[in-house]
Amino acid sequence: MSDYSTVKFADLSPFYPTVLINGINGNLTAPIELQPRKRYRFRVISMSSSYWFKFRLPEHKMQIIEADGVYSEPSEVDGLTLGPGQRFSAIVTAHDTVAFNYIYNVTLFADFVPPALGLLPRYYSGLLRYNSDAPVKQLPAVSDEELIWNNIVKMQALDKQLLLPVDRQIVLTVRSYIPEFGIPYYSFSDFAFNQTLVPTLFTALSMGDLAFNSSVYSPLAQAHVVQNGEAVELLVNNPTTKDHALHLHMQNFQVVETGPFGDAVANGKPIVPHQTAGPWPMRCDTVTISPFSFIKLRFRVTRGAVMNFHCHNSNHNFHGLAAVVIAAPDLLQKHVKVPESVLRMCELQSIKTSGNAAGNQGFNMTGLPAPLLVDRS
Repeated sequence: MSDYSTVKFADLSPFYPTVLINGINGNLTAPIELQPRKRYRFRVISMSSSYWFKFRLPEHKMQIIEADGVYSEPSEVDGLTLGPGQRFSAIVTAHDTVAFNYIYNVTLFADFVPPALGLLPRYYSGLLRYNSDAPVKQLPAVSDEELIWNNIVKMQALDKQLLLPVDRQIVLTVRSYIPEFGIPYYSFSDFAFNQTLVPTLFTALSMGDLAFNSSVYSPLAQAHVVQNGEAVELLVNNPTTKDHALHLHMQNFQVVETGPFGDAVANGKPIVPHQTAGPWPMRCDTVTISPFSFIKLRFRVTRGAVMNFHCHNSNHNFHGLAAVVIAAPDLLQKHVKVPESVLRMCELQSIKTSGNAAGNQGFNMTGLPAPLLVDRS
């Protein structure tokens, strides 16, 4: 499922895309053929750039068995909610009879543009077909609140990897800011993420022991350096009014805890319930953090890597909601060699391939653009 539009995403205008399912208009997708008593694996993928989806197969329970490529203990739900970039597999057992066909539902929604009748939320449907001659079963309307949806915190990993201890905690707090020129910016700290003159990987490879010092990457990169073998916890706070789909490149993380951020309440109750994972926390690489909440994610460093951590809403990512985790730069320097073809492409584009973020030695950042300060008030 993906959001799609022929109109350029405007920074300051409501953006109402349509939906593609398996590459075509969501309401024109071919029927899903089912045979009685057979078990089917539904691989549900959000290829959305910015919007969220709900996916339902009414009168068919789904057993979630996988998220982002990691197998889980079966978890029964009525439907799936997917943020940009999230993937789930669910087992569905077909009914015993071919007396009826059924309608499946896909809903496109978001909290960063105003609702508009017929445009957002936007509803799509298709056919679960048991028998081409059978009628579609008419079902009563059910509200989302009456249904059971996927909850990654309560899922358990099938391989039963235990909850990691914490050797190092990195605290990231989402901030938003609309400067006087009107485009909203986001960040995980005082400064919005932005491009450096030297790609962060090249800085990690070329700075020797200084690669362990986050200052050589500059505030633009929002860099956090961790060492081989460390169990790292990312504590992400979201005091904003928006959902964010958090994605870590190259690494699955355990989803261990979520709850309300600060004193966020509605009608005297926390906006987000406090939840902790069981003994074998589910692992994934993309997770949604709700407004006015926190989430804790853990992983162990096992190799050298430069891992981007960002919001999968492309507009938020483009405008600064990203950071970089630099894992074991000593292992990077020992084992990674950049191909000559890549270095040549950088040369042709006048991209520097060594030195600190500015292409200089030590902590000299001469020539580097000033970072955008995001208002903390």
